[in-house]
Amino acid sequence: AHDLIVIKDGKVVEQGPSREIFAAPQQAYTQELLRSSGLVFA
Repeated sequence: AHDLIVIKDGKVVEQGPSREIFAAPQQAYTQELLRSSGLVFA
């Protein structure tokens, strides 16, 4: 996907190009989702 939307409790908490969100998530919720995903980003 080129764009990503992160939703928490029915509300958008972060959105933008997936590359930017994976590289530098701005919201604590997004950061926690990425940490808990088990994915490794180089």
